[in-house]
Amino acid sequence: MRRTDQHEPGRNSTSNGASFAAWLPVLAAMAIMIAGCLSTFLVLQMDEFRPKVGDMVVFKPGSQDTDLWQMSIQATMVSPMGAPAGACTLDPNVMATDGGSLVVEARQTEPSLQYAIHWAGAVTSKLTSNCGTDANLVISRTDLQRLANAAGGFGIGEKGMVH
Repeated sequence: MRRTDQHEPGRNSTSNGASFAAWLPVLAAMAIMIAGCLSTFLVLQMDEFRPKVGDMVVFKPGSQDTDLWQMSIQATMVSPMGAPAGACTLDPNVMATDGGSLVVEARQTEPSLQYAIHWAGAVTSKLTSNCGTDANLVISRTDLQRLANAAGGFGIGEKGMVH
C-alpha cells in the first residue's frame, strides 16, 4: 500500500511562488529606498558639498516674502578673543528686510561640525536676542544651510558659490 504524503510538492510550490510574487514589489521598493537614503547620506558627507571658508550668504534688502521662512536660528556670539559671549537669534525674514551678509570664516570639527561666521548688516531679529549689526557667531552646519536656503543659496548675484 502506498502512503499518502500530506505535503505534496505540487501544492506547496504554487503557493510559495504566489507569495513571493506578492512580496516582490515590496522588496523592490525597500531596496530602492535604502539605496536612495544611503546615497544621500554619502553625498552629504562629501567635503565638496559642505560650506567652505569664504563662502557667503547674502540677504538682499526686500528680496524675501516676509512670511516665507518661519524660523529663527540660535547662534552663539563670540568675543574677539574667541570665547563664547552669549546667544542671539537669526531670523531670515528680519535679515532680508534691510539686507546683510554672512561670511564663513572658519570650520570647526570638534566636538561637532560648526561654522564660525561673521554677520554684517542690519538687525538679525526683532526680539531682544538680536545679534547686532556686526557680529562674530558660531552656528551648526544645518543652521548655516537653512540660512543659505532662506537667502536663495550661497553666493552673490545669481547665487553661485563665492570662494
